[in-house]
Amino acid sequence: MRIFENIIRGIIENSGLKLNTISKTSGISHTYLTKLVKDNINRPGKDKIASVMLALNYSIDEINSVLAGYDYQALDEPDIPEILENNRKRKIQGNTLSLYDDIHVKLLLSPMERMGGTKILVKKAPSVLFMPDELYLGQTPDANRNDMPDKSFYHAFTSALFKERKAIFRKSCDEGTRFETFICRHCLEEYVKKVMEADQGNQPDLVLRFFANAAAAIRANPEQHRTWIMERCPWFDYMIQGDDRDDPKVFFFGKKSHDYSTTPEQGNLQGFTSDSPSMIELFRKETRQCRSAVDPRLEKNYPDSLIRYFRQLFAPYGCDETFELFMNRPDLAGTAILGVVHRHGSI
Repeated sequence: MRIFENIIRGIIENSGLKLNTISKTSGISHTYLTKLVKDNINRPGKDKIASVMLALNYSIDEINSVLAGYDYQALDEPDIPEILENNRKRKIQGNTLSLYDDIHVKLLLSPMERMGGTKILVKKAPSVLFMPDELYLGQTPDANRNDMPDKSFYHAFTSALFKERKAIFRKSCDEGTRFETFICRHCLEEYVKKVMEADQGNQPDLVLRFFANAAAAIRANPEQHRTWIMERCPWFDYMIQGDDRDDPKVFFFGKKSHDYSTTPEQGNLQGFTSDSPSMIELFRKETRQCRSAVDPRLEKNYPDSLIRYFRQLFAPYGCDETFELFMNRPDLAGTAILGVVHRHGSI
């Protein structure tokens, strides 16, 4: 039997983290990791290697290099289900976890949203969970890079993660979870203007449908999907998950004013998660500031006033009627999102 060099043990030891911490952040059991570092496992499972390295912020390319050392093929689409199963077991515990590279942010959003409870979101636009798949996948980093060796896997992996997050979202809606979103008016209008005036194929139609999907959910369940427009621009984009629970988590998204071409070696900080009480209170205080800056004109006759505002954003481009059509035919699955309730065979 071939004896493999214990490459993954070196990676674990070089991380400087305790096995218990790596177990929580990777979803791989402490027992398995203990056997691994003690040389009791000669050839770890492909999914185990990938999950540990993803939790430690390694790139897909770096993971494939290590897999080759264990005589495995590079990550491929059939590997995704096992990696996602491990990902569902991850826990956000132990103060702060930094995240590098976009894929690590996407991976951790799924187990965080799965914990449930009121979700507070502060961003420049509605939640990406209202986006058509084509729009979401088209705007991910490296989506248009043909020189990316693992582009096919990256795209499939991102697609699977987005599908899983949407399923979690639908389930949360069915359970009556509350979603509060705060959006800076200036950022929102700048975003719409930039997209609608750019010559980017069908992207304007996709963005139109994105906003129409959000409007449809707000109209159907205005108290469940509560969206505020602020006369204020926060420095940070962030999410608090479980704000009404005893164990809330905060997810800070590194706010980027500009896009730069980067390589994995540069290791840009994309964000972090935390369950630190002091960090939670810091972002709750910021949320109170956001709430105090809400545009009162859009509070009156909510949600009609907000939906009318969304529609007016697209009026200069002759798309306000199309917005209305899209809103009446949203491409969202899940009955609770649309306010359709089935009882005794009736709708």
